[in-house]
Amino acid sequence: MSPEHDPARRGGGMTGRRVALSLAVAGQGIINLFSALLSHPPSRLVALRRIVPTQVLDTSRTFTLLAGALLLVTAWGLRRGKRRAFVAALFLCAVSVPVNMLKAFDFEEATAATLLMFVLGVSADAFRVKSREPSLRALRSRALWAALGLGVYAIAGCWFLEARYGGGASLARAVGESAYRLFGVGHETLALPYHLGAHARNVVRWFLDSLSILALTLVVGVGIGALKPVRHGGRYRLESARVAALLERHGDSSVAAFALTPGTDYFFSPNGRAVIAYRFESDTLLAIGDPIGPEEELRPLLEAFSEHCAERDWSFAFFQARPERLPVYRSLGWRALHIGEDPILWTDRFTLEGPAMGDVRRSTRKLEAAGMEARHFVPGSNPFDPSKPEGVLAAELRHVSNEWLSARHAEERGFCMGRFDPHRLPREWLAVAWNQEQGRAEGFVTWVPIWARRGWALDLMRRRREAPAGTMEFLIAKSVEKAKSRGDALLSLSLSALAKVDSPEQDSGSASPPASGRQERARAFLMQHLARFYDFENLFRWKGKFNPTFEDRYLVYPEPLSLPRITLALVRAQTTGGILSYLRRPRGPGAEPQPVAAS
Repeated sequence: MSPEHDPARRGGGMTGRRVALSLAVAGQGIINLFSALLSHPPSRLVALRRIVPTQVLDTSRTFTLLAGALLLVTAWGLRRGKRRAFVAALFLCAVSVPVNMLKAFDFEEATAATLLMFVLGVSADAFRVKSREPSLRALRSRALWAALGLGVYAIAGCWFLEARYGGGASLARAVGESAYRLFGVGHETLALPYHLGAHARNVVRWFLDSLSILALTLVVGVGIGALKPVRHGGRYRLESARVAALLERHGDSSVAAFALTPGTDYFFSPNGRAVIAYRFESDTLLAIGDPIGPEEELRPLLEAFSEHCAERDWSFAFFQARPERLPVYRSLGWRALHIGEDPILWTDRFTLEGPAMGDVRRSTRKLEAAGMEARHFVPGSNPFDPSKPEGVLAAELRHVSNEWLSARHAEERGFCMGRFDPHRLPREWLAVAWNQEQGRAEGFVTWVPIWARRGWALDLMRRRREAPAGTMEFLIAKSVEKAKSRGDALLSLSLSALAKVDSPEQDSGSASPPASGRQERARAFLMQHLARFYDFENLFRWKGKFNPTFEDRYLVYPEPLSLPRITLALVRAQTTGGILSYLRRPRGPGAEPQPVAAS
């Protein structure tokens, strides 16, 4: 592929121009700030005061300071290719020329601003990224209220200072002083005694200085708000039927079934033969697994998806990407972070015999002898039907689910994980551990399909507090037996986050690269310190009881600077409580592992 048609190289050249210009604009902003704050040569000031009134000089200094602060904000937007930041930078450079001249005949700063304005003008094609369109509702609720609050604070404060220390207050003088302090317009109007006590002078100085700081903060805040990414509007949320058809032919990920959950949106290829299913969160598009479609469609789809996100200043990531797809991701210049292992049970190899399966074998045989049976409801053969006699089971399963959540002070997860919903049970494989002696369900598991691999992925796994030990092991073993009798190829126990298993394939040169020492240390650190909130290690060990084979799973992302936003989006997508939900009622590392498959 020639360099001019290589999106990775083309994007790298564009990024280089943006970085260089953003640094230049930031430099101009710093120059303006120092020029406004530092003293100037007396000869220039003396000459200028003969021509220009002092009020104009002071106002020019204020606008130079303001332009410098806003140039720093626009530099941040230019780094991301923002069109609105480009227009603002041109305007601020144009403003910097006269205000620097009026401030103190600062030819040097004015010349730098002129040159920068020219360089920006010939680089307009590098800045095409859209920003959020302003809405009346947003202005009413945020910027307008902040401006009104600042105005009330300034006027009321100035009026109070005059009343408290000047012996009489005037609303007109309070408004004039506020305009001078906030906008640099006019002159000082407060009538205060020349001799004030030390405490009174400190109060007056503190308040008047706070007005300039608050005004600058408000203007910078509005500038940052104007550069927010574009709002996301649901594009194809009603196209789940088209996605379902693609999943039946190409859905090979353990999380592919979650492409059909509510709140999921889609990005189709132009011919509709491939799609990316994603969840929008925190200005980030979190793709559910890999793209769904034939191999030859993936790279064009990924290029279009990347361009679509870049034009709107959205980050994106592919969650639980498979190693088979890494070459196409890396050909686009993207990065892959190993995030865990997917334990796979191959039905033709699974057996309860042998020392490795001792714990599972004993638990299964013991419960079988006690009269426990596994009841399976599989879509396509005998799906769970609430209208039939087994429909009364739904209320009992809800009780089991609620009891399980309450015992762990947990809440339902939301991204690439199921929630207990009786209306979804007819579309999922439900396996129930039925206690024949007591006539009740002791626990249950649900499986979601992996169409293209003739398999199923573990979703929910919950049991009663007083359920017999080994209930979950019993259900997994019986599910594998059922899958084998149906002709299914595999069962996935779903992602074990932060786990890492060194496999012989990695040593022989597979698509999965070996982790660096830095990655290994980061993984060990996270497993050790996050165990207080979630027992990754014990859950991984529990899944290892079944002697699975392991497949690497990755988080694919475009650039390192996007990782903080992606991490925040993942946390928010997983739970409605956000990151604080991980800090409430932490579980000790010695507690029983949570048997939630995909969490």
